[in-house]
Amino acid sequence: MASLRDLPIDEFIDALSVPCCYINLDGNVLLWNEYAETLFGWGRNEVLHHPLPVVQHLQDALESWSPMLLQYPFSTTAMTPFKHKNGSVVYATAYLQSFSINNYTGYFLAFLPKGFGPLISTEQFNLLHHFQAMIEQSTYYLATNAYGEITEINPLLCGLIGAPDHQFIGRNWFELIHPSFENHPLAEDVLQALTTDRIWNGEMPVRSERHVRNMCWLNLTVVPILSDEGEIVQYTAFGFDVSDKKRLEQEVNYLAYHNDLTGLLNKKGWLRQYSHVLTDVDQGDGLVHVALFDIDRFKIINESFGSRVGNELLLQIKDRAAQFLPETSVMFHPSGGLFGLIFFEQSKEEVFQLLRQLQHELQRPFRIYHHSIMVSISIGCVFYPSATSSLEELYTRAESALFKGKRIGVGTIQFVTKDMDDAFSRQIHIEKALYQALEEKHFYLEYQPKYELKTDTLIGFEALLRWHHEELGQIPPSEFIPLAEEMALIVPINNWVILEAAKQLKAWQQLVDHPLSMAVNISPNQFRSDSFINTLRNIKQQLNLNPSDIILEITESLVMQQTDEIIARMDQIKRLDYRLSIDDFGTGFSSLQYLKSFPVDELKIDKVFLDDWLTSKSHLLDVIVHLGKSLNLHVVAEGVEDQEMLDHLKQTACDSFQGFLYAKPLPPIEVVRLLTDNSQ
Repeated sequence: MASLRDLPIDEFIDALSVPCCYINLDGNVLLWNEYAETLFGWGRNEVLHHPLPVVQHLQDALESWSPMLLQYPFSTTAMTPFKHKNGSVVYATAYLQSFSINNYTGYFLAFLPKGFGPLISTEQFNLLHHFQAMIEQSTYYLATNAYGEITEINPLLCGLIGAPDHQFIGRNWFELIHPSFENHPLAEDVLQALTTDRIWNGEMPVRSERHVRNMCWLNLTVVPILSDEGEIVQYTAFGFDVSDKKRLEQEVNYLAYHNDLTGLLNKKGWLRQYSHVLTDVDQGDGLVHVALFDIDRFKIINESFGSRVGNELLLQIKDRAAQFLPETSVMFHPSGGLFGLIFFEQSKEEVFQLLRQLQHELQRPFRIYHHSIMVSISIGCVFYPSATSSLEELYTRAESALFKGKRIGVGTIQFVTKDMDDAFSRQIHIEKALYQALEEKHFYLEYQPKYELKTDTLIGFEALLRWHHEELGQIPPSEFIPLAEEMALIVPINNWVILEAAKQLKAWQQLVDHPLSMAVNISPNQFRSDSFINTLRNIKQQLNLNPSDIILEITESLVMQQTDEIIARMDQIKRLDYRLSIDDFGTGFSSLQYLKSFPVDELKIDKVFLDDWLTSKSHLLDVIVHLGKSLNLHVVAEGVEDQEMLDHLKQTACDSFQGFLYAKPLPPIEVVRLLTDNSQ
């Protein structure tokens, strides 16, 4: 067989048992060997004379390679993601060299993926365009025999470590690892990879006199070199200094898990570091308390004295609390004026006394920049074992107890009671079930009939969302809708409601010979979403339904925001020919001036005004009806449950009503029966 040195350039790269290619300065592939085909999936005919497909943002990469290769004739990348033909990602160390040979000018690339094998022979390695010489000049480099004893080390690496090369020859190269990692499994991971004739790549801490304050890290690639008989004859390791990158990662990691002012663990860091405590309690007979204490009116202190004083106050609170608390406790700092504590082993009575004393200690004046500042703190506390399954749930319950105490008054200590614990458990249960309820069709609709006042004619319905849970039973909308809004599920739920209600209306209109309408409540989040408009368009186009038969009920508080966005969305809806109704009118203190400018069709009077008339015969109900009619709006009274109330409404200009006096919300089958009876 001819020597590799004598082969033409195209045959040379085919003879190399590593994935490699040549590309010109524009990034088009000139040569592509079979190992590159195997690694990346693209055949030679697919890539020749086309831009190199494995590099994302190829033009950006070429722009960065040019100045780099002017400075260094040979360069390597760290373990880098490359694209496979099937869309997956291939991680490999890339070796990059500029060249100009015969008619070829551009770049030579070789790829060594992690765990790649079989490996190149000694001759191939030494002849890979003199890579070894290039590596010695531009990267940290050493070579060992088959037993890991150093046979060669370049001046760059000697200078980094701070010792001449003769001190290293014959020593095991693992002695270069930083002493603090002597018992770390890193060396075992490297050995395990190398003993299976595989390449190892990773970050390794090494001894270095240059890096006194921070540890030195090298990104190393270790390659076993095989003889022609397939036996390992040496190891070659080369890499580059990534200490600055590692230090930056550590700083970012610190900031991610610590409060940047006090240096205490933040919520994320606390959850991460103490995630094991509940398991420890379960395995023993211990007790854990989690308490959150908040500086009352801390925002006012910050605004009055400035953030410099506010920050110093937080630091002094941290220091004073730390001096007082037991050594076994842990303090953390989630945010702003909110601190957290975790107590181990103490009883509920002991924790309560500790928290009372903590309050007393922190209510002594703080002297800050010539200011004397006094604060009060409110505390919420929960203990484990309790009806919870995670540290985050425990935190949430302590937070809820804190807020409940603040509603009572500042300076309170609120422990989670059994009733609160049961309520938290129910809420968590509902939150988990909400994700499945829509997909598994656990929601259903009932329909509240609406009647014309003058004739008692059934003229339409209001669609009402219902949810029956197998374990929890009937869950009222007032309980699950706020949770759905918090969990960003309200938009898909509401879109399902309007679509389902529109389908029912279309079917029921066939059963009667007079117009029927359907009212649907629209949440503020749904009103703002683009998917809502798309749903309205689909209903209009696909159901062949007159959009004016659908009444979209929006809250008065949403209307009164008076933003350009809200008004533009209302105009969008009106252009689609849907009707708009202001629900619960009268409870949001609407201005007549704004009502006149909004494109609404209907006012729906809240039940509170009907009840007020029944108890005091107040004229406010009549005023609201008159207001609506003066604006040429359809006026609806909801919650009519009394004949006297109905008789009075008939004497006003009110147009229609709904309520238990005539009908409660009905399931679809009862609606069909009602419509059939009325038609007869």
